[in-house]
Amino acid sequence: MHLREELKIGKPIEPGHEVALALLLTREYVSRILDEQVFKKVEITDQQFNVLRILKGGPKDGYLIGEIKERMIFRNADVPRLVDRLAAQGLVKRFENPQDRRGSRVRLTLKGDGFQEKVRPIHASVCEGIDGCLSDQERDQLLGLLERLRDHHRQMLADGAKE
Repeated sequence: MHLREELKIGKPIEPGHEVALALLLTREYVSRILDEQVFKKVEITDQQFNVLRILKGGPKDGYLIGEIKERMIFRNADVPRLVDRLAAQGLVKRFENPQDRRGSRVRLTLKGDGFQEKVRPIHASVCEGIDGCLSDQERDQLLGLLERLRDHHRQMLADGAKE
């Protein structure tokens, strides 16, 4: 379905606005699919799962909160609060950072590792269907275009910070 039809927009949309709307609406669909088919079933949020995945792939001594934040998909996430909620569930643990007592390190607990291992195949299965309507060539083309957009937007943000 065309974007204008789906959003019930009768007038033409400016090209940049159309791309922004298409990206946001597509993100909404992907988010809803993951929420309904993965995260609600295991009673965790997408951002909490993101923290668990980051920790799973990290060093054995864990990451500092700031290091987790740098790896998050949602860059404005309140990582300390996410970590606190995961710690309350027993999925992660904060440890004092010997190099800098102002910051703490965060690691997966055994329970968190088991939980992440339980959710990972469900998440992977759902993700396999996210691009199911694309050929391999279309998928690679889309990924390349999205990377180009991200690089462009990252530069726009960096240029805006310089002003």
